[in-house]
Amino acid sequence: MTITVKDLAAQATILAGRSGLDREVSVPHLIIPDLTAPTAGKDASLCVLHLRPSQVAYLSVLPKSEKNKTVKAILKQRPACIMISGGAVCRELLESAEAAGIPVIKSRRVPDLHRHLSKKITSRVSLHGVLVQIFGLGALILGESAVGKSEAALDLVLRGHKLVADDMVMLEKSDEGVLGSPTELGADLLQIRGLGIINVRALYGESATVSECKVGLVVELEEWQKGHQYSLVGLREKRYRLLGVNLPYLKLPVKPGRNMATLIEVAARNQMLKSRGIFTARDLNKKLKKRLAG
Repeated sequence: MTITVKDLAAQATILAGRSGLDREVSVPHLIIPDLTAPTAGKDASLCVLHLRPSQVAYLSVLPKSEKNKTVKAILKQRPACIMISGGAVCRELLESAEAAGIPVIKSRRVPDLHRHLSKKITSRVSLHGVLVQIFGLGALILGESAVGKSEAALDLVLRGHKLVADDMVMLEKSDEGVLGSPTELGADLLQIRGLGIINVRALYGESATVSECKVGLVVELEEWQKGHQYSLVGLREKRYRLLGVNLPYLKLPVKPGRNMATLIEVAARNQMLKSRGIFTARDLNKKLKKRLAG
C-alpha cells in the first residue's frame, strides 16, 4: 500500500516543494541520512528522509561549497520528501528542493508520523484458505481446493469458535505479528460445496464471527497418502514463514472417519500449552531417555 506526501503534510508544515505533494511513500519507516558521507548515487525514492535538529544545524554551518555538495547529494537520492524535526533550515536546501519538486516538511511529532507510516504502509498478502479464531488463537487453515477447509471451519463455529475469513484471507504484518481479516465482500460468509454460501453471523449470531485476529498457528490439510510417513510423536516442530514471520505449522492428513475440526481444535489447544512452556512430546522424550539411562 502507498500513501502520498500530502497525507503526511496534513500533520506537518510545508517548507518547500509543494509541487511534489503527490509523490508516493511506500517505505514504512523514516531514513536518517549520513551527512558526513553523502551517498549521491543511492536511490531513496518512495522513502522519507528525516533530518534531525543536529543534522540541520550541521548543514547550516558547513562552508558554502560543502553545503551545496551535501544538499545536491541528498536531493540526488530523489526521496519522496524530506522531513525536518527541528532547527532553522538552510536556504540552499529549501531552494534546491523547491526547484527539484521534492517536498520539505517540518514537524516535531516524529513518533506520530512514524506510527502513521507503519500503520498505513504494511506488508499485505492474500491467501486461499480459512481463518478461524479458536480459544482466542487464530488458526489459518490451508490446503487444496475441496479438501474440507470450509467444512472444518463450519464444525468449529458450531463448537463455539469464531469465523474470521473463508476462501480468501487478507494477511498483513503489524507490530503484533500477522493479522488476518476477510475481504470486504467476504465478511461473515462461508462457502460449503453442495450447500452454497451461508451467512454465519445471520445464522449463529454476532458471537460466531470476528473481523480480525492474530494468526498463531498454520494448519495444512492434505489428502491421506498411502505409504507417507506422518508424525506420531511431534518432537520436531515445523514453521511456516509468512510475511517474514515464522509461525507454528503442522500438516494434518484428511481421511474418511477423521474429524478434522476436533484435530484442529486440539492442535490449537496444544499450541496454547506450548506458548506456556508445556511441550508434551519433549517431556515424554526426556522421561524415556532418563528411563533408558537408568
